[in-house]
Amino acid sequence: MASPVRPNALVTGGSRGIGAATSLRLAAAGFRVAVNYHSNRAAADEVVAKIEADGGSAIAVRGDVRAADDAAALIEQAAPDGRLDALVCNAAAASFVPTPLGSLPWSDFHAKVADELAGVYSLAQRALGLMAEQQHGSIVFVSSTVADGPPAPGMAAHGTAKAALNTFARFLACEAGPLGVRVNVVAPGFVRTEASAGIPEALQRHLADRAPLRRVAEAEDVARAIAMLIGDDAGFVTGAVVPVDGGSTVSRM
Repeated sequence: MASPVRPNALVTGGSRGIGAATSLRLAAAGFRVAVNYHSNRAAADEVVAKIEADGGSAIAVRGDVRAADDAAALIEQAAPDGRLDALVCNAAAASFVPTPLGSLPWSDFHAKVADELAGVYSLAQRALGLMAEQQHGSIVFVSSTVADGPPAPGMAAHGTAKAALNTFARFLACEAGPLGVRVNVVAPGFVRTEASAGIPEALQRHLADRAPLRRVAEAEDVARAIAMLIGDDAGFVTGAVVPVDGGSTVSRM
């Protein structure tokens, strides 16, 4: 008896943090996961090995998500049979150093916003082409609650870039919906990952105390939200920006 065909998913920045947790979560749900990485092949291979050890299917795929040619290659590798069921745009394509606007060069501000959008544009465009042929598919972008306002000084470039990402997702959702494709956003607040390991413990406790759920997020919390939006239970949800922050953005306490 032939094995059932697994749906295909591509997770950008899938080798660490939120991306790694999402890759593992989708694999457990039955997806064949393409785990994208840019420079750390060992980390991607480790995620693939964990998935395979649990009976799942995954491959590591290298590429710079900002480059159109790399985006095309990533989609091709993630969909070897011409079918792509889920795209998770999680890669941190746009690095930044928190800087007050008064001393932030326009070139740095422009690069942050441009790289943020470049990191999703070609991928989403190519994914939509495949999904439209199928009349089925789900795209999830990983944004941030900082898009709704400054949590600290020096975050204008990051917040503006994430706000632009949210707006892009809403426009894409409107165009993709009639094609059978859903587009949503998860917007985490602070998430405890390798990348945030340098944040002082006192600040983490402060953030936890401000959240109605009284803790900070783990990568798995965000991965579960992503998997929910991709899954059939969210089949009538599109154009949504879902905060994953324990209620911090709605609390004034």
